[in-house]
Amino acid sequence: MTAGVVVLSPPASAAEPCRAGWLCLYDDPDFDDMAFTTQRRGTCWDLQSYGIGSVGSYRNNLSVYVDFFDVSQDDNVWSIRPGGSSSDASSFHDERYVCTR
Repeated sequence: MTAGVVVLSPPASAAEPCRAGWLCLYDDPDFDDMAFTTQRRGTCWDLQSYGIGSVGSYRNNLSVYVDFFDVSQDDNVWSIRPGGSSSDASSFHDERYVCTR
């Protein structure tokens, strides 16, 4: 894994959209409480460093896949396709690291 620079948005409301060309992860369902945003590709981040215990919802406006790995960093526990989004990611579990391809 490679550490990278992440640009965090100011606190967002549920009405604030994720910008084109960005990955946005929210702490809560319904795109509420934007906790992580990035435009970087080929980089991984520890979600706990951003206060994310589990992803509540997401928008992947990047043109690449986004992968989530468990605490061992060995097992890909779920992925988001380019353009993918979900207002409720509660069915996904065990994510600790997020990596953009």
